[in-house]
Amino acid sequence: MEEADKKVFKWKFWKLTIVLNVIIILVALAIGLFFKLPSSLGPPVAAVLILIDLPLIWYFRKHYYLTKAWLDVHAGPSEKND
Repeated sequence: MEEADKKVFKWKFWKLTIVLNVIIILVALAIGLFFKLPSSLGPPVAAVLILIDLPLIWYFRKHYYLTKAWLDVHAGPSEKND
């Protein structure tokens, strides 16, 4: 893989990592707040957090497969330096 391609992949990977971390945090908050908040607030707050999460999950899945396809094209056989 060329140096320019490595930089592009680094940013693609970084972006996906941040989005995945946000998804995990929102799901954890939804579960925690579902049980922690009073019964009148817990389910609606958890539902809102999950609804916020759905577009992020769609975005992550779409860009994960795009990045994977990009990597298949740009990543050549591994080079061994002897």
